[in-house]
Amino acid sequence: TFKTTVAPSVLAVAGDTLSDPKLLSKTIRDAVANPKFGKITTPYVVASVPETKSFVRVIQMPIISEKEAQEAVPWEAEAYIPLPIGQVYLDWIILDQGATASEEGKMTVLITACPKDYIDQLVSIIKEARLIPLALEVESQATARSLVSGNVMDETILIADIDTLRTSLIIFDKGILQFTSSVPIAGNLFTEELAKALNLGMEAAEKIKRETGLDDTERLGPAVKKALMPVLSNLVDEIINTIRFYEEHSTSGGKVSRLLLSGGSSKLKHLPSFLHENLTHRPPQDHPLRSLPGIKVELGNPWAKILKQGQAPPLSREDSLSFATAIGLALREIES
Repeated sequence: TFKTTVAPSVLAVAGDTLSDPKLLSKTIRDAVANPKFGKITTPYVVASVPETKSFVRVIQMPIISEKEAQEAVPWEAEAYIPLPIGQVYLDWIILDQGATASEEGKMTVLITACPKDYIDQLVSIIKEARLIPLALEVESQATARSLVSGNVMDETILIADIDTLRTSLIIFDKGILQFTSSVPIAGNLFTEELAKALNLGMEAAEKIKRETGLDDTERLGPAVKKALMPVLSNLVDEIINTIRFYEEHSTSGGKVSRLLLSGGSSKLKHLPSFLHENLTHRPPQDHPLRSLPGIKVELGNPWAKILKQGQAPPLSREDSLSFATAIGLALREIES
């Protein structure tokens, strides 16, 4: 959410809605002219589109040529996109038409669609800020680019990108983005639950949340943990449901082995250990598969592809998590 010092009560972005385009353009211009660190020397921009404004699907369709796919993919995509095909910008890439896919006469295609009105408005805002948009891509793709490194062709990874308003759940399988979803469980909700439980204002609750987190050794630790338990339990449920859904419907047969945390709200103290304990040792309730034994939970490292071994990042590992998407966008040109 962007705010200006001139009109702090006016929101330029409300949730994922571009509520005040002119204010947002001005805010971007001011940020570029007076960056907090360093100096911005280029007018070119690669921007991300939030999960709530994009549709990502992996589909199977008969094997055809690239030329035939130009007409066939949009027709096929209509069955998976909840908007008329004429109202979205559609992008797609053929992921697999190797031996396995050919035996079944099918190829695997990743399709991405975003509403035209949102994209057109975003491009207009960037241009109004006197910048030049080079590309836009789905937020989850940029986040995965910065966090997933090394040889991951045989690994299925879930990224939980926990920001202020929502948690994006991103599955990266066989080196390819395969599935995304989002849930309205994130930092603001943590603060709201804490404020209600401890009868505090939002500012005081936010301060306690950041300082105490899930640390039982802190003076208010047990009270904070108790207040956050219901919403964190809901997050655990969403993670388990996402993993189970993907594993049951995936054509790759991949099993999620690792959960990477990113986003500013993943800095909550002891969150990785809490999630690991509740994902791997949750007692059965009304479903026989309520735990995920063996899954690893760790904070992501947005600098993994940038810094040499032993080189210190410009920010701490925790603070860097807020910039995973931005770093992934910057890596796009390097990897293309």
